[in-house]
Amino acid sequence: MKIKPPRQAQEWSYFSHRESIGKALSSPGIRSNKKTHINCCSSARMAGNVCANVDHIRRQGRWNNTTINGAYLTNLPRELVRSMAEFPTYGRFFYIARAVLNPPTSLCKKLFLAIGD
Repeated sequence: MKIKPPRQAQEWSYFSHRESIGKALSSPGIRSNKKTHINCCSSARMAGNVCANVDHIRRQGRWNNTTINGAYLTNLPRELVRSMAEFPTYGRFFYIARAVLNPPTSLCKKLFLAIGD
């Protein structure tokens, strides 16, 4: 049995890159004008979701302030939004204390008419 050496990596053309991402997005029905930069946007937002510092996100992507705020992150103040949703403004915690409450059965029956059947 002969083992073939791995193919040498070749640089992708911009067109090939854009076309392959377009096909991957259109397959499940996703429409987007951002094909080659779609991962930039999602990775910046994912970093923001875990409370990464905006300056660190900007430096990692080598973006200027206009680009990071205008194209890749929302202009909403993350700490304010997190606190309004009753999440801590620091760390990766997404625990809501009210989620452990068990509503009374009488309320459940009003909301879900088929309960108890």
